[in-house]
Amino acid sequence: MAPTDLRCAHGCHAKKMDGSVTLDWDDLRFFLAVARHRSLSGAARSLKVTQPTASRRLAALERALGSTLFQRASTGLALSRSGRTLLAYAERIERDVIAAERATAGHDGELEGVVRVTAPEWLCARTLGARLGELVARHPGFEIALDADARWRSLSRPDADVALRLARFQGQDVIQRAVGRVAFGLYASPAYVEARGLPDFQRSCAGHTLVTMSDDVPATADAAWLDTVASGARVVWRSRGRHVHASVAAAGAGLVCLPRCLGDETPGLTLLGTGQPPERTLWLGIHRDARRVRRVRAVVELMRERPLL
Repeated sequence: MAPTDLRCAHGCHAKKMDGSVTLDWDDLRFFLAVARHRSLSGAARSLKVTQPTASRRLAALERALGSTLFQRASTGLALSRSGRTLLAYAERIERDVIAAERATAGHDGELEGVVRVTAPEWLCARTLGARLGELVARHPGFEIALDADARWRSLSRPDADVALRLARFQGQDVIQRAVGRVAFGLYASPAYVEARGLPDFQRSCAGHTLVTMSDDVPATADAAWLDTVASGARVVWRSRGRHVHASVAAAGAGLVCLPRCLGDETPGLTLLGTGQPPERTLWLGIHRDARRVRRVRAVVELMRERPLL
């Protein structure tokens, strides 16, 4: 790869007399998005641009560097040797940019700006969306970007400012606190129970079918528990969304483990008296640098005012 001057600049990348290249932060944002999503379409969605725009930006960056940054693979776009070299620099610059934004943002004036919040989809739908709506109503300049997904988003990257998840956060840069306990239950539709009977955990639920989480969702309470007690059952449905789980189980697809606040209120589901799904602690996390940002602190204080569950 040609010698590269990896500095943030306001203009586009440009070749200099000594053959080095000055990159602006926007170039590296596109590069990082493609590296993380392994596709131009995924990168474009995350940056809210069109796929042709993402393709043009990446091609322009590769021309400026004189290097191919990605190679096509069966799993998508894979980093080349030059791409892996650039990735380390780009991630370091990203951390510095985020730290600078967090250190200087939100100290003065009214509460305004965007806070990126990520949480499981069922929690967003049940209570979190309405709670955050109260904050937006009180502060007209405030904006919430709510990512309702069971997958974990990084607090070290611009994926999220505030994250809620059913597991403790790892890393010394995260400040976290427990904000609730989530009880789970095992459910099925009455028609399913009539046809299949109650699950027999002594027989590992042989003869039954399961609705469960996708493999790319980490640390789910139901998946680990069901793997242990229902190894004889057959998985017939996987999805990241708990509301999808509840819907297809109510239609008779199989046994499903759900948060009680969702399962108890879903028409067509019956709470089964067998099995003891584990309770989980709901954790709220923010990056250590984000505690200085007024709008992020406002979201944390809102969660402290009264329990989410």
